[in-house]
Amino acid sequence: MSKVSRPVPSAPRLPIRAESDTARRSTGDAARQSSNALRNPYQALDGLDLAKAVARRPMSLDGTASAQSVAAKAGRDGSGKKTIRVETGVTQGPFGVSVRHHIEISVKPLDLGIPPEKLQAELDRAVAEKRADDEKAYGDDLRASGHGSFKEWSQAKGYYGSPAHVAWAEAASARTGGQIPASWWMEFDPFGGTAGNGPHILPGGEYPSPISTIAMAHDTDWSLGRHFGVGPLSQLKDAPDVEHLGPLGLDPRLGGDLYIVGHADWDVNYGSTLKLP
Repeated sequence: MSKVSRPVPSAPRLPIRAESDTARRSTGDAARQSSNALRNPYQALDGLDLAKAVARRPMSLDGTASAQSVAAKAGRDGSGKKTIRVETGVTQGPFGVSVRHHIEISVKPLDLGIPPEKLQAELDRAVAEKRADDEKAYGDDLRASGHGSFKEWSQAKGYYGSPAHVAWAEAASARTGGQIPASWWMEFDPFGGTAGNGPHILPGGEYPSPISTIAMAHDTDWSLGRHFGVGPLSQLKDAPDVEHLGPLGLDPRLGGDLYIVGHADWDVNYGSTLKLP
């Protein structure tokens, strides 16, 4: 849902490497404390200690069995980053050869500074703020679309619950140190991880187009800055002219950290792995 005003240079061709039949999976920290339980239509997941099966069709975060997977692990490079990897599909080739496609996002967690007992109230406030922002910016567009909500609109486009949407939401959860679960992020921003202007996705603004790698990071930090006052884009908090600050982080004229050539806190990669029979 990043507000990108113009295309950015394409990234290099994605790497393909050989891998054994044993899938690489690992998990991070163990359990979420019960005091962090949230009111949520999905099972609350911490976004860090996670290994479950999901479907190539729109995924559910409640753990539906299938061939694709979402996995998380702690980084080994001393950066403190957490890595989310989502398998997005398999292309079958001749002679039993297949290519597995994936999204891998490494992100440095932020401390939101929110006590567990106050988290639900903060999430409710953030949802109310975002609804007000979305109504101001896209309310007329939503009504003209004929959909009853932005979630319905995203579902109609086939994005809500897609592997890319799940990857973005899991990475957003990891950005908060697991304090805000991925299921909440999916509901909060049905177009999170897409490049464009709200529900109006740019051509090439979705996975696997390279331009969407920018949105995977920018959408999360934009929301954290706007609604929680944390992270590189914290100046968005309580900004009265937020509709003019949509490109913050993308337009150098607005100042602040830039995401158009990557950000030090994020590594977003779309890759493929060649699997031999």
